[in-house]
Amino acid sequence: MFGGFEYMNILITASQGDTFDRHFPLQMLDRLRELGELRLNPNRRQYTRDELKVLLADVDIILTHWGMTQLDGELLDRAPRLKLLAHCAGTVAHIASEECYIRGIPVLSANPIMAKYVAEWVLGAMIAGLRQFVWYDNGMRDGKWLRSPATAGSLFQNRVGLIGLGTVGRRLLELLRPFGCEVCVYDPYIPESALDEYGFAHISSFEDAMSCPIVSIHASQTPETYHMINAETLKLIPDGGLLINSSRGSLVDTEAAIAELETGRIRMVFDVYEHEGRAQDSRLLACRDNTILLPHTAGNPAGSSMTAGIIDDIERFMRGEPMKLIISHEQYLHMTQE
Repeated sequence: MFGGFEYMNILITASQGDTFDRHFPLQMLDRLRELGELRLNPNRRQYTRDELKVLLADVDIILTHWGMTQLDGELLDRAPRLKLLAHCAGTVAHIASEECYIRGIPVLSANPIMAKYVAEWVLGAMIAGLRQFVWYDNGMRDGKWLRSPATAGSLFQNRVGLIGLGTVGRRLLELLRPFGCEVCVYDPYIPESALDEYGFAHISSFEDAMSCPIVSIHASQTPETYHMINAETLKLIPDGGLLINSSRGSLVDTEAAIAELETGRIRMVFDVYEHEGRAQDSRLLACRDNTILLPHTAGNPAGSSMTAGIIDDIERFMRGEPMKLIISHEQYLHMTQE
């Protein structure tokens, strides 16, 4: 018994491999075994829908990860005992479904834990981009001792535009507090009160946020936000400005971004791309002095801390206590859709 609950059947759907080893180390598996009968996916691939239809028959708690099939009504019909959906990564919009909420199945996501590390990455990207780290580094490697370019800047007392707020944006606001920045937040889904504790931030129009010298994208990937950063909106960023994208690649029109970069007018730091997992456009790679390109690594340090947070919440659930990582229906509707 655990807090009044009988031991439960717990299924981890993540496939075997490096990602599983990083996110589900032995100590995490041991914690779960203390809570119930733990079942692991033995494959180096995700379960198929047909496999899940069989496996879910007596599962009480399911722990999901990247690439998992969405738990729609058909699959939930095969899971009569399911009491909790716990996603050990970021957005759960493509894994949970409306049926989960209709049937009263609580949905957890480790997104708030990952957000801390992504916000740290964005802060680093701001400083690296503003201080021209790449420009100086390229010069040193070419045997040059370069003086400061006219476009070099500082984060202190600067203006920052956030396109979307969300969990990462809120974490970022905390990190920006000591820098004395003015932060313009464009997010049509938040109330004025969302920024009450941040005296240096205010809700603004999309145009005002995009007109800041530093623009960081934190909107979710939805049909509405597809290519919201395009040839026209990129023109709003002032000369020498910096655009950072750690959200999703589809929010930025890649061709328009490359065309703008080739003028040398602004700089960009990308961690996400429209087409991930393969070589990027050679024109983008050629923009060496005004881009920093990273392979979707902003949340990497979160690792097993996301799993640990999810297990903490599973224990709270089994004790009948409020959970900290629960995703409300409203939050679910505005999360990034894969």
